[in-house]
Amino acid sequence: MTTPSERYYPPQKPSFYLRLSVYWFALSLLWGGMISIVIQHIVAQISPDKKDIVLGWTLAVGALVSTVVGLIIGTISDRSRWRMGRRRPYIIVGSIMTVPALLWLGNIGTSVPDIRLIPLLMFDFCLIQFWTNIGTAPYQAFVPDLVKKENQGAASAYMGMGSLVGQLGGLLLCGTLVQYPNGIMTICWTLSIGFLVAMLFTVFTVHEESAVENPSPRMSTWQAMRYSFQVNPREHPDFFWLIASRFVINMGFYTATEFLYYYTHDTLRAANAPKTVLMIMAIATVSGLLGNFPAGIYADRISKKRIVYIAATITGVAIFGFLITSNIIFALVMAFIFGAGYGAFQAVDWALATNLLPDYDEAKFMGIWHAAFTIPQVLAPLIGGTVAYIFNQGFLKSAATSYGPGFGYRVVLFLVIVYLGLGCLVLRPVRERLPHIVGDPQE
Repeated sequence: MTTPSERYYPPQKPSFYLRLSVYWFALSLLWGGMISIVIQHIVAQISPDKKDIVLGWTLAVGALVSTVVGLIIGTISDRSRWRMGRRRPYIIVGSIMTVPALLWLGNIGTSVPDIRLIPLLMFDFCLIQFWTNIGTAPYQAFVPDLVKKENQGAASAYMGMGSLVGQLGGLLLCGTLVQYPNGIMTICWTLSIGFLVAMLFTVFTVHEESAVENPSPRMSTWQAMRYSFQVNPREHPDFFWLIASRFVINMGFYTATEFLYYYTHDTLRAANAPKTVLMIMAIATVSGLLGNFPAGIYADRISKKRIVYIAATITGVAIFGFLITSNIIFALVMAFIFGAGYGAFQAVDWALATNLLPDYDEAKFMGIWHAAFTIPQVLAPLIGGTVAYIFNQGFLKSAATSYGPGFGYRVVLFLVIVYLGLGCLVLRPVRERLPHIVGDPQE
């Protein structure tokens, strides 16, 4: 294995970026409906009276497991010396072991509702997080490992495409099958098969060099575990400003999406809220793909930060439109604009991170980057839900009544705009590495 400056890169072609993104598509498919539909459905069956607190704790513990495992396994894989490469052994093991955990979830979901199943559900959800992150943490380092820096914008666009299509596919798949008898088990079998197919496809079509002569410092497993938590933001200030920005921006995105059903039902007063939600998600995904590729192409030519600013502005305009309207048609138009902004952000999300990674610690720092994706999934609903409750049911209910039903969700949308603006401000200190980048506001 060579040093980063001498590393061999596969031919940098669209077909390679597409192959690289297949596993990310499978992960997005799995998680796209897992949290929003499957886990919520099981929790509501097991503990209908305490579903909010049970769901919150389940997701919180799962996010903690995801973050810790990502850091540790990422660091271990950075220093691995497997003949088949640093990343693929973990992808294989993690993917295979995810299957029994998913099938156990299917069994819990089809059992007779019993509050005593709650500890089993939490434990199994942690198992799913554990094993998926055994594969995910090393896999995320494929982009810095195998894609040249000058092409990482294009590769990031394909990863963003996999994320967009996978998330929508997961929602559609789980939302459709959950309505049928044994639907949870059918979902878990379908996701398991798809996940294994994606793993095999990735392992056999994405070439990785042997890591027998890995130049990274040798460490025992215990030393690597300790080193995974030795992180000093002062040594890599640009990367950690980026993490802070990504964290806050994702707080905005997850605040918007997690309350979409309640917004359409209580604020827009849609006659068929589930159908309206699917229409909004479908429109946003299509426009997201339209915004994804141009942003990915330009990300290799101009400042990636500038694209984030543009994407956040477009998204903020759409959120403001959602905030002021009570018209479903207008909301669908805003969904198109929102998707374009979100797709553009997805296109440069990976590229910005890989642009700032330290050598030899790629997977470790990508694990930190991933935490800025998973933790907001837990925090955003907690904060947004509290805000919505205060205005819809709490002490500000009487003051908000004059503004129409579901006013709390309009306040939540305003919170999204605040998150997006703050995320852009936090991104300002970041300096990109590529010397040929033009149009960087910091230049």
